[in-house]
Amino acid sequence: MKLKTDLLYALKDQLLNWQGLPEQHLEALVQQFEKIPRDEVSTFYTPALTDSELGSALVAIGNQFPDNNKLQINVVSALGNMVWRYQLHPTDEMFTFLTVATANKKANFYVALHMPVFPQYWLWEGKWQYLLSVPNIAPKKKSFTVFHDTVKRVLENHDEMPLAVKQQIIRKLQTRMEEADTPPVLKDEYLATIHALINQ
Repeated sequence: MKLKTDLLYALKDQLLNWQGLPEQHLEALVQQFEKIPRDEVSTFYTPALTDSELGSALVAIGNQFPDNNKLQINVVSALGNMVWRYQLHPTDEMFTFLTVATANKKANFYVALHMPVFPQYWLWEGKWQYLLSVPNIAPKKKSFTVFHDTVKRVLENHDEMPLAVKQQIIRKLQTRMEEADTPPVLKDEYLATIHALINQ
């Protein structure tokens, strides 16, 4: 693996001093930066990718340009991977940004993918309503995988689920099992999840 340490620190310096930079330049910077926390993990990157000021700068950039879809996607992905893979401290400011980004149809898939790594997700009052909406996010096949993975994580955490939510999740899993293009191995996984929900 070729390290990108020099590039990372150069990008970090620019992102920390983002005010005054044109939107298109910022979009390109964030797009280039996002690839690094998503790439193969390296301890050489840890000091930069656990910098809370950098996390705050990314949130500020995302908040400044809410209608720039590419920028929104890359900020969400960068923050999610920094928290998940490098243990960046997940702040309330970051989580609030993610909840706002759920309204962006292009970024919402990436929000659904990364949101459960934030501890705030598990205390969020909108958690169940959002979880039930995930299978409807484009691209729907990938979103259903995210939905099922999140349901399994709920079960692993022994998170008490309201009965009405549990029933809706079971219906969604049963519907997917009945679809002709669902592979048998996935049908078995969905059935196992249904049994776990019933026995919770």
